[in-house]
Amino acid sequence: MNPITSFIKRHSQATFWAIAYIIAGGGYILGRLYPSDLWIFVLWGIFISGALITGIVDGRAGVKTYFSRLVRWRAGIQWYAIALLTPFALGSIAFMLNRLSGAEVVGGFPAFGAIAEVFIFSFFTISLGEEPGFRGFSLPRFLAGRSAWTASLILGVLHAIWHLPLVIGGEESVFMLVNPLCAAFIFTWIFNHTNGSVFIAMLMHASSDAVGGIISSLFSGPDRITADIWHGAAFIAVAILLRVFAGRELGRKSEPAMDTMAVEQPAMAR
Repeated sequence: MNPITSFIKRHSQATFWAIAYIIAGGGYILGRLYPSDLWIFVLWGIFISGALITGIVDGRAGVKTYFSRLVRWRAGIQWYAIALLTPFALGSIAFMLNRLSGAEVVGGFPAFGAIAEVFIFSFFTISLGEEPGFRGFSLPRFLAGRSAWTASLILGVLHAIWHLPLVIGGEESVFMLVNPLCAAFIFTWIFNHTNGSVFIAMLMHASSDAVGGIISSLFSGPDRITADIWHGAAFIAVAILLRVFAGRELGRKSEPAMDTMAVEQPAMAR
């Protein structure tokens, strides 16, 4: 067996996250050196790397499962509502608490068309680039042999670290790292109730990006920082509520073995 193939099979999670971090850091640096709107499509490398590693580790059956998650749309209407509206609910809470703490609104609410434009753009670029890899490839492997809560915590920490280039570059406050960390529990909860649907995860991600655009347009300076703090606090509160009411497994039910394929991996996958 090819040494590279053997390494990837034994360390599939480590390989995937190494590529993800290279894309995050390298893509950000190149984007700052050579500004272009096209750099956003570098994120598709996460989607592609997840597919390629799945093919190496799990073969054709695994690749079929990987892509099938992208079109798993059959779910109760309540899960679509939760995925689409939870980010707006959390953003509204952050907005109200920020106003109550003395923050001043410096801009107007974006028009519906502008919000829809951000949502659609994110869905086909950021969400399509990230979620198949993070939720379609990595999450099922972290769920193997772990509680859903623990798997979500690991994935949330790794995802938060993935955002560090934006924090270091000054485009996000450090408090924003709480959001992907705690959002991981919400994503897993939805994932477990929608037969592992990455499609619905992409909807929630796009909705979150739309909400982020709204908040950034309403506050500036220190008030923007406090908005991020309140936003993070709202995410923490939801994560705690999920732990209390959904339990350690966050509603997980047994899936077909093919959906949670994971070979013996001594590195990050165990």
